[in-house]
Amino acid sequence: MTAGRRGPGRWWAAFEAWLERTTRPALLRWETLPGQVQFMVTLPVAIILLFLLHVIAFHLSAFRSFFYSLFWGIPASVIVVAASRNEALKRGRGRDDDPPPE
Repeated sequence: MTAGRRGPGRWWAAFEAWLERTTRPALLRWETLPGQVQFMVTLPVAIILLFLLHVIAFHLSAFRSFFYSLFWGIPASVIVVAASRNEALKRGRGRDDDPPPE
């Protein structure tokens, strides 16, 4: 049995193309923000998500979960900023077809 034009995997490629078209402007705006702004935006989000993770998944008290989320929120925010910078650099190199610096 042949899959035809709308075979398996086609819907996923179409979804990825749609997702890239719709999120690209926001992604490019995010990458143009300075690192300090990215850090200050991601820090509260990381703290809230990590607090919920510690309370729900690990069944810790709210007091302990708050301090754990503060502790782990800082490295999580740094990782997000570093990943954003790295992806922006990769995307910039891909457009210009320049080899990576040595």
